[in-house]
Amino acid sequence: MLNKDMEKKTKPEKKPKGTLGGARAGAGRPKGTTNRLTAREILETAEGMLGKPFVVSLMEGYIDTINSGDARNRVTYEKIILDKTATTIIEAEITDSKDAIEAKQAAFAEALAKLVGVSPDAK
Repeated sequence: MLNKDMEKKTKPEKKPKGTLGGARAGAGRPKGTTNRLTAREILETAEGMLGKPFVVSLMEGYIDTINSGDARNRVTYEKIILDKTATTIIEAEITDSKDAIEAKQAAFAEALAKLVGVSPDAK
């Protein structure tokens, strides 16, 4: 040994972990429990306190922001309104000509025939 102080040091033994942390039987939210406060309850409470439907109060607030020139809050109201209405407003109507429908039917019949191994002309 070069230095008397340099002895081979061994790692101390690991102590077993205690009972802190980790999963425990019966811990957590019980299955089947519901939220204590629902969105419906919030809206019903607001309507009861305001004496009018919540959507009316929401629109009154939006109109107030427009009339007062409060652009920041106006944008907030518009985001709220669009988030709730955009999915019901957006509709797509797809119309195909008779030729397009016949072409799609033929292509479908051909693809199905390849999968099943039947002639597309067989009926």
